[in-house]
Amino acid sequence: MLKLAVDWKPQRVTDVVLHLCDTVTLQYSDLKRALYRQGEFTLVPQYGCHTVPYTKWQMMSENKQAEAFAGFVGDNGVRCKTKTVQSTDTLLTVQGSRVARKSGQRRRPAACRTQPKK
Repeated sequence: MLKLAVDWKPQRVTDVVLHLCDTVTLQYSDLKRALYRQGEFTLVPQYGCHTVPYTKWQMMSENKQAEAFAGFVGDNGVRCKTKTVQSTDTLLTVQGSRVARKSGQRRRPAACRTQPKK
């Protein structure tokens, strides 16, 4: 994109910096459009919790939009373990269950055989 912007010709440093700035600004606007599902890009399921419906995005103030975008950009993708399970389309969240075990009970691999007591 940068070579197309400068017509494959050498440019002054200030012109190259301005083209870089324009390119980065365009990429940020593409990210924002992906956030509310209006651009040509979509968010991967790992970041799907940040999507905002377009009608809700329009109703949000610029400060709220900036907060939502900052939360998306600042997310490193590492999720802490929660006790809830969320569907892939993020519309349904249910309480996760845990398996109760007897005291002293251990989990062994299925292929592991037990030794008889001697």
